[in-house]
Amino acid sequence: MGDPRVTVVMSTNRVSPYLPEALQSVKDQSFADWELIILDNGSPDPAGVRDAAAAVPGATVVQESGHGVSIPLNHGAALARGEFVTFLDDDDVWLPDRLTRLVAALDGDPTAGAAYSSIDAIDEHGQRHGPHFVANGETHRELLSGRTPFPNLVGFLYRRVEFLRVGGFNPALHYAEDTDLTFRLLQYSNVVGLPEVLTLYRRHQTNTTHGDPTVVHDWARRMIGMQLWGAEQHPDPDVLTDVRANLAALDARDAADSVGEGLYRLRHGRISGATRILARAVRLDARASAHEAVRRVRNRTRRTSEG
Repeated sequence: MGDPRVTVVMSTNRVSPYLPEALQSVKDQSFADWELIILDNGSPDPAGVRDAAAAVPGATVVQESGHGVSIPLNHGAALARGEFVTFLDDDDVWLPDRLTRLVAALDGDPTAGAAYSSIDAIDEHGQRHGPHFVANGETHRELLSGRTPFPNLVGFLYRRVEFLRVGGFNPALHYAEDTDLTFRLLQYSNVVGLPEVLTLYRRHQTNTTHGDPTVVHDWARRMIGMQLWGAEQHPDPDVLTDVRANLAALDARDAADSVGEGLYRLRHGRISGATRILARAVRLDARASAHEAVRRVRNRTRRTSEG
């Protein structure tokens, strides 16, 4: 038999209670020409990971040494035999036609380096809680400039040669490594978005992305700073314009989030902390800060009058 068309890469540092469901969703795919590589990234129960993987015929388990998330994912992509590569978290779920639809999208557009879909959020019990990401016909420039949010990593299927061409994930980043990859991909390749929901993203208290949003914003800002340096060398001057616009959009979002956190601290009597974070908001984007403060005060006033 020849190489599979799709390589599914999973990195895990635990035996997640959701792992069997995640693996079952791979087995249930209507597109059957895939291989699965599981990177055991220093889990305390390697036998448990192997036992879970044994439920998927042909799955390969590779031992890692407890690196950050980027190194095992890059290792999995390097080991991949498929024309396409995609990444599955150990707590997420794929709908049965995910691979069928995304492979068809890339087959239909040879210029595209990746395809992605809409994503719904689910809770610990698998109940849906609305959209996590909505693909809505966004253009390449709308994504690169930050006028629309980036697709989430869990929704992507990559053409492996394009994933490798832009360097994969950056191991130096502790946050935003997926956004960094998408930035580099968008500078050199087209992407295709499908509006239907094909992936279910699980939200729970042990998500690796669960944390202080200001910390995440600061990591994203460092990452975009690196993109700016690269964009200055890009032969297309519009790329630099778009990356600068994306940084401005990040500052506006961060300012709005900081206003919300600052007002929350004020309401709970945490004056010094509120002062610091509100000053951060104004420093990032004074106009966005003022707009968000007015919006929140008006909404709170309306809710109070209605109650």
